[in-house]
Amino acid sequence: MEKIRELISLLESGIEDYDAQMKVLQTERLKYIRLSITDGFGTEEGDSKESWLLHLKQLEDSLRLRQDSIRQAIRDAAEDIQKEGK
Repeated sequence: MEKIRELISLLESGIEDYDAQMKVLQTERLKYIRLSITDGFGTEEGDSKESWLLHLKQLEDSLRLRQDSIRQAIRDAAEDIQKEGK
C-alpha cells in the first residue's frame, strides 16, 4: 500500500507540473499567433519567427518528456507492486 501512496504523490506532483507547463505553452502559442497576424516578428535572434518556432518546439518537447516520465513512473510502480504481490 505504501508503494501506491508514493505513486499517487508522484503523479499529483507530475501532473501539476505538466499542467503548469501546458498553460505556458498555450500562452506562448497565443503570442505566436498574435505576432503572425500582426506581422510583429522581429529580425534579431530571440524575436524572429524562427526563434519563436524553436521556442514552441522546445516547450512541446519538454511536455512530451514530462508525459513520458509520468508513464514510465506508472509502469515502474506497477512492476514493483506486482513483484511484491508474488
